[in-house]
Amino acid sequence: MGGTSDRRLPSEVWEVLAASAMVAWRFRTHPAAGLWRDWVVVLGVWWIATAIAGRTKAWPALLAVMMAFLFAQYAVLQVPLSLAVLR
Repeated sequence: MGGTSDRRLPSEVWEVLAASAMVAWRFRTHPAAGLWRDWVVVLGVWWIATAIAGRTKAWPALLAVMMAFLFAQYAVLQVPLSLAVLR
């Protein structure tokens, strides 16, 4: 018999699989219309993007897009509620 070969998957693959399972679970248990603002889905997609592009030149652009998305989500959902309470 030959030597033992190391056929383990890289850690990035395990991260993508774990995050994909988390996102798939949310798709299965929650209505699809509201998933764009579900924090578990946002975190899962961010985790996948980090595992795939976290060590590339695309990282700053990906980070800027994520920050803009989170700001827009906050502005659309939270600001009206805050203004309604403060009136």
